[in-house]
Amino acid sequence: MNHKSISDGPIRNRALTALQDAFSRLHPAVVLDGKGYAADFRDVLLPRVSADDFEADLGAGSGNELQTKFRAVHSSSALAVNAFAPFRQRIGELALPDLSGFQSLAFEQKCPTGLRRGTPPNLDVLLSRVGGVVGIESKLTEYLTTHHPRFSSAYEEEIRDARREQGYFREMLRLLDEPDSYRLLDAAQLIKHAFGLAATFGEGPVTLLYLFWEPANPSASPVFADHRREIAAFAERVAGSMPIFKAMSYPELWSVWSDAGQQDWLARHVEELRARYEVIL
Repeated sequence: MNHKSISDGPIRNRALTALQDAFSRLHPAVVLDGKGYAADFRDVLLPRVSADDFEADLGAGSGNELQTKFRAVHSSSALAVNAFAPFRQRIGELALPDLSGFQSLAFEQKCPTGLRRGTPPNLDVLLSRVGGVVGIESKLTEYLTTHHPRFSSAYEEEIRDARREQGYFREMLRLLDEPDSYRLLDAAQLIKHAFGLAATFGEGPVTLLYLFWEPANPSASPVFADHRREIAAFAERVAGSMPIFKAMSYPELWSVWSDAGQQDWLARHVEELRARYEVIL
């Protein structure tokens, strides 16, 4: 497999340009710097998103995101907040495919893996429901950059519980031997999230949802189909493990919300999400 970096390639540049153009059309008064960053994190919020619904969560997370990465038009953290923050005060109206009955929603949540050292993985969104949780890892253009798996030796040395018998642990060992297995999917990050969710929430029903952006015309580049193939390969290798692994695109999720068709506010919210993020490359 050819693992030539695409981080500075034309498709990523086209995606960044299209996202910035869409943002500027919607917010002509907001000035972006040369890298697509706004001066204030509030500038990148959608109309129905209030800082009160996420600012404390992100302020407590790792990395000081509100003053750094979140201000980017192409921030995956901002995408997650823009999509889910309006449900903070309407949690009963939030539904995912085959998952509903949510009781709480939080952003940038730490799920410690149980290792003695290292930074606990942060999930972009954590949803709680009766009998279980859903942890969401959000991606915008990150997968248009080549990824190489990295694991501290502590994962193999210190994980001695039931996680060691799960598909995620076996996939970690395989990636240590075959680090070029994935070009686009950050499988190592997903495995670390899975370890954290399993350690934090025990044996209860737990789902790890990989939620990723795609343009309105994914046929514009084979990279989008390649990304989906890597997701499918990863899902097959960790099938039957806890947490349950699921994946879907943001446009697919927004179609689910549109098809619900019961709340006027949600229909308008989806329209605003699509106007901002469903760009043509």
